[in-house]
Amino acid sequence: MKIRANHLTVLRIILLPLPYFLVYGDIRAKIAALAGFTLLGLTDYLDGLMARRDGSTPLGKLLDPIADKIFIAVTLIPLVDFGILPLWIIWPIFLREFLVTEFRRFCTASRKQLRVTELAKIKTTLQMIGAGLIFMTDMFPDKTVLIAFLSGALLATLFLAAVLYWRNGHLSTRLQTALGLLVFGLAVGLLLRPPHIIITYGLVMLGITLVSGSQYFIIGLPECLRQGLPALGRLIASLMLPLLSLALMPLAPKELSGLVVLIVAFEFGSQGLDMWAMQAGEIDISWIKRRILIPVALLSLVPGCVFYGFETAIPAFLWITTGLCICYTVANIWIYWRAACKTHNLVKGQGTRK
Repeated sequence: MKIRANHLTVLRIILLPLPYFLVYGDIRAKIAALAGFTLLGLTDYLDGLMARRDGSTPLGKLLDPIADKIFIAVTLIPLVDFGILPLWIIWPIFLREFLVTEFRRFCTASRKQLRVTELAKIKTTLQMIGAGLIFMTDMFPDKTVLIAFLSGALLATLFLAAVLYWRNGHLSTRLQTALGLLVFGLAVGLLLRPPHIIITYGLVMLGITLVSGSQYFIIGLPECLRQGLPALGRLIASLMLPLLSLALMPLAPKELSGLVVLIVAFEFGSQGLDMWAMQAGEIDISWIKRRILIPVALLSLVPGCVFYGFETAIPAFLWITTGLCICYTVANIWIYWRAACKTHNLVKGQGTRK
């Protein structure tokens, strides 16, 4: 069987829990986790190459952005859980990710297109590398490994740039950006102490993420407001469960941080499936989230805090929200699977008649 881009994408999603669990182990397990994240990050590059070679598929267009966002969830949320990065750096990154998908839905409904900028294309790669550098700095505070890694990466990129410039007579914007960021990252590693290095890398990651989403915000927010209060309600509903869970994570028991990762990951998946359902003209079940899931989750939190206190209410909220998100995503997958089977049978039937 020929390995295709979709196989690598699915493999990335399936294997992501392994380095996530390893990152909570000892130093050897953390190194293995960093290596695992690196290898899985490379599959993102490889499946992109394969998709361009063989052609993309509807399933690939659906799965690839979901896989990238889940990757970011399992790498960035532990940074908050360990106290390596503050929540105020990570939270806006997830806000941007959820907002952009919703703005795309509003623009698709009104037949407007949001063009993907060059910075948005490399944003996920920069987030992956940034998270890896932050983990590396925290694990090896003497900076030797960090500086050696960045120096090697810079030399390799310079060599590649020289070869490409000699062959083509110019350098791509993406390669110029990579060189600039590597020089900056190495300078930060040489000049600053580890805590300041971590914050600087986190701020750069945050800044690039927000700037890459500015175009979507400028076009998407007015479109959302133009569609009125129901659209604004849908926007708030799409953000409520994952971002509230993330905001409550510092108040929850440490052993429940994995539930926050699950909530964010399943919400990324269901958001992508909701987007697909709207584009494909399939059943839109997002009303279930607005009218049932969110009220049920909030009812477990607000009265619980009043009558039982935060120590009881927040764990209950996280467990209930995790279950609701899983059920909602499973329902979305069932709709997608039914539509895919119907399309397959239709194509097979046309082939038989011919």
